[in-house]
Amino acid sequence: MKLKVKLWGMPGFLIAFKGEEEAEVEFNGNNVKDLFYHLFSDLEPEKRGVIFDDDGGISSRITIILNRRIVSDSNRFDRRLRGGDFIELVLAPG
Repeated sequence: MKLKVKLWGMPGFLIAFKGEEEAEVEFNGNNVKDLFYHLFSDLEPEKRGVIFDDDGGISSRITIILNRRIVSDSNRFDRRLRGGDFIELVLAPG
């Protein structure tokens, strides 16, 4: 499926986006977890530690905005995605 993904406050993570903050991403997953592993699985360990928590979930420093709505529930990693979705990932300073 194709999604539009925008990264906010993540300049060191733009390699997959070829230097752009926003990109159209095609991947074979179904949910936010699949997208995160697709986008960030090749990062070096110190950067992965910013994106993922110690249990392999999404770091609490990452805010997920799906189609202009903040996804704040506890099962946000399992939130289903559909082709054409617009997902914004915001890294809180710290």
